[in-house]
Amino acid sequence: MDDQNIPRVLDGLDDSRQALLDMLARMRHGLYWYTPQLCPGLYDCPEILDALRGRIVNQPKLRFHMVLPPAREWREHCPRLAQLSARLMTALKLRTLDRESIPDRPELSQAFVVADGRLLLHFSDPHRLLGRYEPKPVDRTKELSQLLQLIWDRAEPDPDLRYLGI
Repeated sequence: MDDQNIPRVLDGLDDSRQALLDMLARMRHGLYWYTPQLCPGLYDCPEILDALRGRIVNQPKLRFHMVLPPAREWREHCPRLAQLSARLMTALKLRTLDRESIPDRPELSQAFVVADGRLLLHFSDPHRLLGRYEPKPVDRTKELSQLLQLIWDRAEPDPDLRYLGI
């Protein structure tokens, strides 16, 4: 069995960074990302943002949909992410979710990323970056992919990012 397809337990920033870089390298079409909070070490990491930018430049049809907390909560701590989204706003879409718009779901306190409907990065504890990376489809991937689509459909452009033209 290929070691790259073995699920991995994520225990902190280094594991999470490596899993996200692997996911970005493997994806082919698009990515949906939801997080209730941003850890600057992951979300403003130059290596991650460079990989994201590289994927968009090399494959302009790729789409990244991110549902994040309101920008006023993270803009100062993640300036590179804000700048990148301003430069690549056709491919990198940021929205924010009014938690009232979706019935109480325990998943909304977690973070998850689904790429191509098959790769899953799931943080059960997004504050400490604890979770799991599934490089092959599992039942949970489809379930969270559907939830991500619902979240994206109900999320709206962040008014705090208007100053950037996003």
